[in-house]
Amino acid sequence: MIRSLNVFKGVVLSYLLFILPTIAFSQLKISPYLLGENAWSPKGVLQVQNLIKNVNFQTVRIGGNGYENAEFIYKDAIKLIAFVRAVGAEPILQMPRQFKDGDKAYHAIAYINGKMDQHIKFWCIGNEPDHHNQLASPEEVYDYFSKISTQIKRYDSHAKILGFDLSSYQPKYLNRLLGGNLDLTGRIPHHDYYYLDVLSFHGYRFADIAMFEGQVKELKSVLSVLNKKRDTGNPLGWAITEFNSHWKLDASLGANYSPYNFHNGQIFAEMFDLGMREGAFTICPWSMLEGGAHRSGTDLSLFDELNGKYMPRSNYYHTQLLAQNFKENYLQHSPNAKGLTIIPMGDENGLAIMVLNKNETERQAYVFKLRREQKEDNSTVYINANLDQVYKGEILAATTQMILFDSKGQATKIITYSAKDAYAMTSPVEKDL
Repeated sequence: MIRSLNVFKGVVLSYLLFILPTIAFSQLKISPYLLGENAWSPKGVLQVQNLIKNVNFQTVRIGGNGYENAEFIYKDAIKLIAFVRAVGAEPILQMPRQFKDGDKAYHAIAYINGKMDQHIKFWCIGNEPDHHNQLASPEEVYDYFSKISTQIKRYDSHAKILGFDLSSYQPKYLNRLLGGNLDLTGRIPHHDYYYLDVLSFHGYRFADIAMFEGQVKELKSVLSVLNKKRDTGNPLGWAITEFNSHWKLDASLGANYSPYNFHNGQIFAEMFDLGMREGAFTICPWSMLEGGAHRSGTDLSLFDELNGKYMPRSNYYHTQLLAQNFKENYLQHSPNAKGLTIIPMGDENGLAIMVLNKNETERQAYVFKLRREQKEDNSTVYINANLDQVYKGEILAATTQMILFDSKGQATKIITYSAKDAYAMTSPVEKDL
């Protein structure tokens, strides 16, 4: 009986320690793997390793159509895993669909995690089966995904598996795989673990994130029904594992579809914000260094290349501002002030609040109150940090700010990055307060 009481006390203490930060801020725990990227191209990423390391990415997906082949695992995977670990991130490794038969997936994970001792814990299976590059029907996805997932989890029952990485969110395609006649959300027969742990999809060609807002809302509604049939400790999650404003440069669509301008960086920040407030496992843009970094073709890079030197773009700096100032909790808030997007994070060490002014011509003043109230007016953004502090600021047109606060809610630093900085290829400017 005494032992039982001690165990009970230990469980209660562990539970309290886990939830106290959330209670303190009354907010949402952010996935520690949220801020991601894609390791493409395989040769290009090695040229920018130090710059990538300076971002503080939490996750890097080693996946995509270029890795969807039988040679990849044994030829390039180890080198890319080493790259991801060297930049301080956790790899998500793609297992190609070609390994579905003959226990090939089992031998592949035994090679990666056994012989090569890599301890990969996150896997995605296949890539864009709805795309013409390697088109597959839902029946074919069920066949290769169920077989490969079973093999991976036979080797490591604790592995987390992402899928199906469709090229876009397609409910009709997914419905058969998510609770339909080809359901992959249940347990692998005769075992306590599941085929699928995180539903992942991609998205391209958009000027703002409204498309993703709707898709995530719809997907979470589907997942909430499916999760009623799963263990509470292992709910089915979601992720966006590829996105950019377009899959190529197309000047005819206008600047908002450009992957290299200031607007694109603010889009990246808004996508990460979506992942924070809606509970994503990871958000991984595409990509690090692609298409020569010369603003042509499929240049979806984080960099421009000038005279042999790689210069970070707006998407790089916006990601870095969030990653280097990452906090454990997302702080819910009253509606954004007109024309502004607010991205607030906080934990016991303080607060980090990103402010995006997407208006290209007008500056804007704003007021933050670091506590929610029963009566809130439209002139103030109320941020649920449970601190009796007010911060007043102003932001110029086409500008992003990151404001840092100590644990008492006193502003300590402001970091500013603007469209002018992006055009001049200069870095954000820091100022102590």
